[in-house]
Amino acid sequence: MSKVKKINNPYLPAIIGVILLLILGQFATSGFLSMNNISSILMTTSILTMASIGQAAVIISGDSGLDMSIGAIMSMTALFGPMIVLGSGVTSLIAMVPATILMGAVVGLLNGIGVQILKVVPLVMTLIMSNVVNGFSILVTKGQPSVSVIPELQAISHTLIGPLRILPAIVIVLLILLEVLFLRKSRYGRSLFLAGNNVNAANLCGINSKGVIILAYVFAGAIAGLAGLMLVGYAGTAQMDMASEYTMLSVAAVVIGGTKLTGGKGTFIGGALGSLVLILITTILQALNMAAGLRSLIQGIILIAILIANSRAPKLRQ
Repeated sequence: MSKVKKINNPYLPAIIGVILLLILGQFATSGFLSMNNISSILMTTSILTMASIGQAAVIISGDSGLDMSIGAIMSMTALFGPMIVLGSGVTSLIAMVPATILMGAVVGLLNGIGVQILKVVPLVMTLIMSNVVNGFSILVTKGQPSVSVIPELQAISHTLIGPLRILPAIVIVLLILLEVLFLRKSRYGRSLFLAGNNVNAANLCGINSKGVIILAYVFAGAIAGLAGLMLVGYAGTAQMDMASEYTMLSVAAVVIGGTKLTGGKGTFIGGALGSLVLILITTILQALNMAAGLRSLIQGIILIAILIANSRAPKLRQ
């Protein structure tokens, strides 16, 4: 019975972590649970949640899948998305969304082809594409981006109700739709889990595992592209390599949320909870007025501990 409980509660460690961190944060600084601070935490968590959704899809697909280009894709679309100006601000915003999704999807497609067709190790392939994307961004902008973010895009930071702003509300709706309709209820979602668990079994069931895994990379790139647009809308300005930290944070977030690095098991909602845990840790460290170097050191140690703990989990049988 205890084993069944563990399997049925993949979110429990992350939920406990969130509760403990909220209590710790309030002890660290009296205004930690204020409406303004909670609102800022939800905004930052929303961006990381988007990155974790794409990362989770790749990791669930198995085959040692890991997308190290997510941060580079986000940085690229944060730079180039706002450059799309068509007529009114609303028209430009409507054009930006599919354009940034397409930019990311193209990079994801190249990642998928490299991993599944050219048989390059996922870690290596996505790191290469990360460098290619960053190089492309530097080439186009000459290392000096000049981006003007339209007010309609910055409006995602406006308050909707209470501490909830527009961006978190959008991400919550997307998260639920993608979790239920894409990951759980669709034929592709079931194929993704089967391929992640056992490629040979998936092929014997008539599933094109190569196509399924390639699509996982395309999906991750597309979501990362949209996340980059959200990031620049929140920040109000774009900088070179502004989303680099989101790559490793997205990996840690999905692992905290119960996704197994061995593939075949995971959820988008778990990644969102993991994102909240990581953002709370960062916010607490900032509230304690720690130096940036010390914060990075502590965050690195936490990430290493999380990944080591996950790698010690029993591997799935092939």
